[in-house]
Amino acid sequence: MGAHDLSLTVVGLDARLGALGLALGQLDDVRVELEDVRWSRWRARRATVVCHDVHVNPPAVLVASPVEFRVEVDFADVPELRPFNWLPLTVRLVGSELHVRLHKWLPARVFAVPELPRGIELTGVEQCDDHFVLTGAAPVLRERLTLGQLADVLRRLASIQSRIRSDTTSGISIWGT
Repeated sequence: MGAHDLSLTVVGLDARLGALGLALGQLDDVRVELEDVRWSRWRARRATVVCHDVHVNPPAVLVASPVEFRVEVDFADVPELRPFNWLPLTVRLVGSELHVRLHKWLPARVFAVPELPRGIELTGVEQCDDHFVLTGAAPVLRERLTLGQLADVLRRLASIQSRIRSDTTSGISIWGT
């Protein structure tokens, strides 16, 4: 992703597919659950990406609009905070920076969030006991695919759907893959 390597483990995929939608290249909403996400010096224990209104535009452009994400980061995975991760910390999002405060009387430690690709913006931060959760969104994401890549994606989705489809569902859900 950009100039940085990205590694992750996909642990879940949930997509609503219908035969007509699949034939037309429309996937509606797709939810992807990830674990052990590593990008640049950043680490995340878990991430969720929800792509709404996923469809294919000619000639072979995969489009999702909007895209929302949620990323859980352990305090222990931020090297500068490791010596203090047993203390109660306060995390705030100020513009594109994370402000982490050890105590209300001490100055906040400021972490610039790396530039995010393709119009993705951070929208909030939620603090938990041992981690914080970053949320963000992009109004639209477009990814050019070769015709071979597009055919492969659609073939895999159709194959997955036919293997797990029952008379009572019109979607796919794969967990632990």
